[in-house]
Amino acid sequence: MDLLRAVMIGPQGTPYHDGLFFFDAHFPASYPATPPVVHYHAGGLRLNPNLYACGKVCLSLLGTWHGTSCEKWNAAHSTMLQVLISIQALVLNEQPYFNEPGYERTANTTDGQRQALAYNDKTFEYSCRTMLYSLRRPPQVFVLF
Repeated sequence: MDLLRAVMIGPQGTPYHDGLFFFDAHFPASYPATPPVVHYHAGGLRLNPNLYACGKVCLSLLGTWHGTSCEKWNAAHSTMLQVLISIQALVLNEQPYFNEPGYERTANTTDGQRQALAYNDKTFEYSCRTMLYSLRRPPQVFVLF
């Protein structure tokens, strides 16, 4: 197996709640020595700092972002399940505004919380638009990387 499609349901209590999010994973010949390549079906919208409109998934576990050694792919221990759980828990979270590098410094400020609430409103709107896009154009084939 070298291709996998995963569909996640947005977690309750987040601006993604009940949304459907499609991801395609390609396992290169070097897997598990190297991480899978993951593509997000974005519908042209960027509804999270880690999920680009072009489909890039920015996650240190995938090697698309720098991170500490424990956050990076480890051939002996890392798995696709770990990737999926990381996306659901770390990316599709309650306050995605703070996923943007540097914004976490404002998490305990009034301005940071105001910005996070506004971001959540826009994210919920984009999440709904992404679902409509997926209903009109459901993913039928795997995206080539």
